[in-house]
Amino acid sequence: MKKHLFVILVATVCLWARAAPLVVGIADMCSTTNAVNVQSTYVAAVAAAGNTPLVLPAETDRELVARMLAPLDALLLCGGEDVEPRRYGAKPSPRLGKVNLRRDAWEFLLLDEAVKRRLPVFGICRGCQVINVYFGGTLWQDLPSERPGEIAHRSKELHPVRIVQGSRLAKSLRAEKLMVNTSHHQAVKDLAPGFRAVAFAPDGVVEAIESDTLSVAGVQFHPERLLVQDGRAEFRELFAKPVGRSPLDRRK
Repeated sequence: MKKHLFVILVATVCLWARAAPLVVGIADMCSTTNAVNVQSTYVAAVAAAGNTPLVLPAETDRELVARMLAPLDALLLCGGEDVEPRRYGAKPSPRLGKVNLRRDAWEFLLLDEAVKRRLPVFGICRGCQVINVYFGGTLWQDLPSERPGEIAHRSKELHPVRIVQGSRLAKSLRAEKLMVNTSHHQAVKDLAPGFRAVAFAPDGVVEAIESDTLSVAGVQFHPERLLVQDGRAEFRELFAKPVGRSPLDRRK
């Protein structure tokens, strides 16, 4: 009888753990110097996936950042301004957009701590670019002038992407071809060591990257808008299990 009760107890605990929502930290976008700010679509996407969004205020104190990341199951880096080119050893292009040095420093500090903790990280648009630069890659500073192609990457039009078979992204989305939105003029140029490009636009521009060894990935498009604003339920999984990992991976 005791054995049966023990089995039931273990099964109940396992079911509870599997159903427990993840705590996903969303990094302050540093839009102002006197307020903490993230766009509501990121918060809504995490919540729509059944997880708990937690907005993280930009800080420079490493000990405080470590305490903020301690309760997290995953970290989300959002879209926004261009990354400062000196971060990847390049001179600013005349067509470089607005940069935010405070935000660059904040997100690099977050990645320092996330890597140390082996915390899953998911980057969207700028977030994908920040991940690539942090790990040693470079960016096209302005696609239209540096890498012109058939796709207008900063527009209101959707375009197809090809997703690499067997990638974590393909497994999460259960698809190898999708129509996605496009709202960027920068993109991955030289891929960071230890990363793979796992999605491409028709003109060859990289649309997603994944680490070979870490639970770190990024997409160039905006799945939070596709999920929340367009009702595209297939993108829910990216926020339910960030970077295609099991919700239990963080707890193992």
